[in-house]
Amino acid sequence: MKKIAIPLALATVGLILTAFSFFSSKKGNAEDIDISIEKSAFIMPAAHRVYSNADALDGKYYLFKAKITNNSSNTLEDVTVKYRIPNYIDWTELTVSGEMFPGQTLVVPCYPKFNNEITEKTTESVEKAEIEISWDGAEEDDIIEEDFTFKLTNRNEYVYTGIKTEEISSWADMYDNDALIACFVTPNDPVVKYYTQNLQEKLLKGEAASVTRKPEDAVRFLGGIYEATRKSHMVYSGTKGIPKSTDDVQSIVQQVRLPREVITGNTGLCIELSVLYASVLSAAGIDPIIYMVPGHAYPGFRMNGQYYAIEATGIGGEGLGNIMSAEDAYKQGQKQLQEFIERSQAGDPRYTIVDIHNVNAQGVTSMDLKDNDFMRKKVDDIVSSWSNEQQVIPNNRRENEIRLPNNRIRTSNSLSFSIPAGWQTMMHPVPQMPIVTAQVVAPDQMTTVTIYDIAASNTQQGMATVDQYLSSFGMQMQYQINGSSIAGQTYSANGTFNWIGKAIRRQGGIRIVAVGAPDYMYNQNSSVINQVYSSIR
Repeated sequence: MKKIAIPLALATVGLILTAFSFFSSKKGNAEDIDISIEKSAFIMPAAHRVYSNADALDGKYYLFKAKITNNSSNTLEDVTVKYRIPNYIDWTELTVSGEMFPGQTLVVPCYPKFNNEITEKTTESVEKAEIEISWDGAEEDDIIEEDFTFKLTNRNEYVYTGIKTEEISSWADMYDNDALIACFVTPNDPVVKYYTQNLQEKLLKGEAASVTRKPEDAVRFLGGIYEATRKSHMVYSGTKGIPKSTDDVQSIVQQVRLPREVITGNTGLCIELSVLYASVLSAAGIDPIIYMVPGHAYPGFRMNGQYYAIEATGIGGEGLGNIMSAEDAYKQGQKQLQEFIERSQAGDPRYTIVDIHNVNAQGVTSMDLKDNDFMRKKVDDIVSSWSNEQQVIPNNRRENEIRLPNNRIRTSNSLSFSIPAGWQTMMHPVPQMPIVTAQVVAPDQMTTVTIYDIAASNTQQGMATVDQYLSSFGMQMQYQINGSSIAGQTYSANGTFNWIGKAIRRQGGIRIVAVGAPDYMYNQNSSVINQVYSSIR
């Protein structure tokens, strides 16, 4: 009996030691856990929905990212990261990692969900974010606590860039936050909707530009907004705010009055007037555009693949000698737009657009604002100042006087193509790939036309350059060249993209225009793909 008991005892001890070893391996000490915090310097209340949305602009905006590394020799169970912002957000769990092995690193982003009341914040403040990291079996002394401060701006403060002043080296750095100006465009604001309704009914007599989709009607509507501001004696209050150069640090942060405040205050900066126009256009169902250039911004719209603009500051004010008519303001806007197109196509990074509905679709949405009886009364007073003795833009204006010359992407170089109605044009969409001159995307975001301008002596060299750039982004390409025609597939982590295109020798190199769609949509979209391909010449 003793002979049997001894082995059993040893086996039992072995099991106990094995179990003890197993459970003890799940523990760690705080000194063995390395943590670094990448934080945002500020949060703009106007953009609080963007910061809370991990999908908005591919997760570009967040409060912080916690990088946690397990430097211990033990596997940690149920690593939990949570945070809070006193007075704004209670303790919130960000993630629970099932197992974290020795040497493993975990990156946890925080997309803070503020209550909508944050949009009523009228003063800036410095707030503190607190972080706790724990794991299964951690002693109280092992729980890691971190904190940092950040600036919470007021709702009217717009910061043109989140890049540190000393690190700004390009115009793209200065306009790093340009998409967030869409958060100040508030078409669903009850006051803006009331203003738009009055403009349509009493100044434009039921203008239905968004329904007809006729550019000439939309131009009349654009002129109608101008007339509304002119007739109410709104004043352009100066050019301060828009950065003029990459070292214009005085203009990086600006107070931007909301459209309701511009309407009822009867004054606005160029960016504020642009935001007002964009709000009214959007409320009327028209796709608004804000054009941003060094030291200035002006509004317009996109319809049927074409762009239009007006000089909103023509109403007069600081630095202006007179008040333009709606006709002259539109002509000035179109003149500026032509220069904008030329400079943009030439690759000047200082000329950029904010396509409001496009960035809305990417998660950049405006704040919710409550109705305000006092402001509605102010709108009534403004409406009473409008008169109807003249039309904004004559109905007998010839179509080619209010439209851009055509809807083709065209430069001084050879090879252009017709853009189908409703497609979005982006100039130099990938700064890291300068050979991409422009990209045009269908409304369904599936079919895409890309223009490449490459310093190469022939098509083979040009395609080799494209292939080299794509490979640096982790993509591969197969293609066949037949004279000036090319057909191929591009492979990436997102799948296969089928395309056809044409190439031609031009001054300074090769131009390639390619149109295609993901393989699973190519046959379905083949009609429009062939239509675009046939228009390339």
